[in-house]
This record gives sequence, C-alpha cells and structure tokens, in this order.
Amino acid sequence: MSSSLSPLLSATFWEDGYDHLVEPVHQRDAQARRHLAALDVSVFDGNGKRLLDFTVDPRDEVVDLDGLLAGPLAGRGRVLVLFDARYDPQIFPYRPHHYGYLHRRGSPAPPLYYAVNAVLGGVPDRIGATGMNNFETYLFRQQALPARHAVLVANLSRFTTAEVQVTAYYGRSKVLERATLPPKLHAELPLPAEREGQPLERVEIKAPFRMATYVIGRQGQSGDLVLFDHLFTYFR
Repeated sequence: MSSSLSPLLSATFWEDGYDHLVEPVHQRDAQARRHLAALDVSVFDGNGKRLLDFTVDPRDEVVDLDGLLAGPLAGRGRVLVLFDARYDPQIFPYRPHHYGYLHRRGSPAPPLYYAVNAVLGGVPDRIGATGMNNFETYLFRQQALPARHAVLVANLSRFTTAEVQVTAYYGRSKVLERATLPPKLHAELPLPAEREGQPLERVEIKAPFRMATYVIGRQGQSGDLVLFDHLFTYFR
C-alpha cells in the first residue's frame, strides 16, 4: 500500500435479521466522483476469532452488510465488522465519514441512522500510556425510550489486551463495571434503567486507547433495536 495514502479504521456490529447498509464515503463530490483508494472488511465473532475477510470495490457507494454476511454467518449472532479504508488526502482534504442504516426486517420500529464508529487500536507500551487516557461519554434523553440499554465495546488492537471501565450515572449515584478485552474481542455490558429511583442519565467509558463503542437500546418484548449510536470522545 502506498505510503502517500492515509488509513481510516472504523467498526460496527452486525446481527442476522437486519437490513444493514453502510455508505463508505459521505459528502461525495458528484462531479469528481470521489471514492476511497481501497476498502477491506474483516469480521470477528464474540471471542475475537476472525470469521471472514473480503475486499470491497472502493467505488461502491453502499456496502450491503446483510447481503454479504447473512449467508455465511447465519445463526452466529452478533459479529464485529471492521472497515480498513485507505484514502488519498489530496482527494479527501477532510477525513471521509462512514454512515449506516439499520432496520429489523418486518419490524414496525423506525429505521436507525448512525455514524460508523472510527477507532484507534493502540499499543500502550509503545506510546508511553500507562493508564486510561481515552474517555468517551453518552448522554441519554430525559424522556428515555422504554428499552433495555447496554454498551457494546470492542478492542480493535492487534496485540494488546485492554481493560475497559464503564460508569453509568444516575443522579448523584453511579455504577461502575470493568471488563478486560483481548484483541478483537467484543462484549455487551448491560446498563440498568434506574438506580434508587433515578433514571439512567449518562454512561462513560475509559480505556487506554480508543475502542469501538456503541450504546444500544432494545424494545422489551420484541428485542428490536431502537437505539444504536456511538459514544463521543471528549478527552485524550
């Protein structure tokens, strides 16, 4: 790969039964027909095992994840999907964005639109980081959806096991949980809807480098996703 190209690593999660489309390049220049230089996709199960690798034509405007994964991965449950994109900074003076569309087939719930989470898989012992130096947060609406909430976290590092600290805030109280994730392993950490009569207000994740992180919400009866959104980094 040419050294003049810049990397863009991002990740999402796929599960069977959902229409799931990803737009590799946002804000496309219609006249110049800008597109990525290369786009490789890798898929991992919950234990970090690599399941699939394939190359996507960088000129494709939409990647149909369900069309690509439903056949070979039917019945496997949730998987982590990693996008390794390369782009020419002279063509993209800004960093390209990936956006997604997600909807359970046949569900009356509205479709979800989200920004695909950009990640930085780190090697803390090489960059001198000895503690948790990446903080991400998510604020919930005051009138929260009637759903079961959780945080999806994945470690995209090649070699480094990472400890993740998840803190959920309820008024003046908080609940703290830690998880240790080997490379490419992902986990779902439930978030109680309330504590001591106070609703869930905010969740914060601390890690040694930027992880793939999403907040999800599922309807109580159907289990359909009604919230799928990434957290926001506010300090590094």
